[in-house]
Amino acid sequence: MKNWKLIACSILMASAAFSQQIDIRLNLTHSVFIIGEPIVVEVVFANMTRNPITIGDDSPDKILIEITRDSKYDEMELQNDQPLFKPTVVASGQTFKQSIELDKWFALYETGKYLVRAIVVKEGMRYETIKKTFDIVPGIPLKEGVQMFVSKQHLQRKFHLVYWMRNQANRLFLRIEDSPTGQAWDTIDLGVLSKTAEPKLDISPKGEVTVIHRATQEAFIRTLIWSLPASIEIAERNVLADPDVSSTQRVRSLYEEMQKEEKKDETPWWKFW
Repeated sequence: MKNWKLIACSILMASAAFSQQIDIRLNLTHSVFIIGEPIVVEVVFANMTRNPITIGDDSPDKILIEITRDSKYDEMELQNDQPLFKPTVVASGQTFKQSIELDKWFALYETGKYLVRAIVVKEGMRYETIKKTFDIVPGIPLKEGVQMFVSKQHLQRKFHLVYWMRNQANRLFLRIEDSPTGQAWDTIDLGVLSKTAEPKLDISPKGEVTVIHRATQEAFIRTLIWSLPASIEIAERNVLADPDVSSTQRVRSLYEEMQKEEKKDETPWWKFW
């Protein structure tokens, strides 16, 4: 009887020691993402084996990402031929860490719940993280605008200002998509949103897209984007305490409109009598 106990104990100890040879973790930056927003995860693992782990195209050692839709068991296929993780060698006792944007490799275009896990394959053994869930949502709509292009009259670019609660605060996002091509650009996080004033969206014929929104009672945030047929670039982001410091008459007029709307909302009821 004692021999069986010793054998069982030895097996358990060996199993525990073996399971701890590679400690792997996966961290999501958020639990909820807006459609088109970069979905960033960080993969960390410690190599506690005696041999190095070699990550590369021809290596038997692998780091994998598995994603499934909620209530579905089929894994999503990779949409990008480039490797998920850069080639590297993780020596014994070293730690590997890398962040990747899942939406650059997987077709995460639809709203819903997803499950993701990371896997390290070493000498035929799989070391897995627990499955973590994240949601993709459209956001709560606030305002929309359309940009037309002189050089490409068939192309329309649609801008959607939406917001969502994150870390106990409302945040404003700009979703961008082209029609009829269906191309979706990266959703831009414009920052904290105070709902005491409606954001302003202005689209210039020259391709300048300006968003102004109130972040706090004392400050506005102005974001200037260059929107060209083949590219979108954030040109400026400013925190403005006073509309007079704005650089253009066009932006100042937007501030004036915002101030007029705020004054209308703040007018006491007895002023109408």
